[in-house]
Amino acid sequence: MTPQLSLFLRISSCLTGFEVTELEATGMAEKYLSVVAQETPADTLAQFFKESEAILQAGEENPDEIDPLIASNLFPLSCFGGLAQNIVFMWYSGQWQPAVAAAKSLQTARNISPGAYIQGLVWMAADTHPPGAKQPGYGSWAMPPLPTR
Repeated sequence: MTPQLSLFLRISSCLTGFEVTELEATGMAEKYLSVVAQETPADTLAQFFKESEAILQAGEENPDEIDPLIASNLFPLSCFGGLAQNIVFMWYSGQWQPAVAAAKSLQTARNISPGAYIQGLVWMAADTHPPGAKQPGYGSWAMPPLPTR
């Protein structure tokens, strides 16, 4: 795993509320990082990763600092062109929301891939499966549900 992918997964974990291992299990981390790199100006992405690294380092000493630092340094739309919001949206929906659309709702999101839809975190968060994919299996309704995380 490259250092950039590792950093992307670590900051994505903080942004989404899912563990790094859960994000890795989707099989989408490399694809999502590729989309972020293609859709984000190189200097903006470098600054975003630099700020993310600083936040994560500060959080090693005091984990309570991570959320306020993310809220103030990554999440405002004015910071990095709404990149943090786009990353969260991408992990949950399997779609990329253009930066302009995030601010003005002028463009629609585009699907990253069929696999991204299936692996969207929204399904895990809702404790369900994506319609048309990952069906629970014939007769599964007859058994009590598994406990959620």
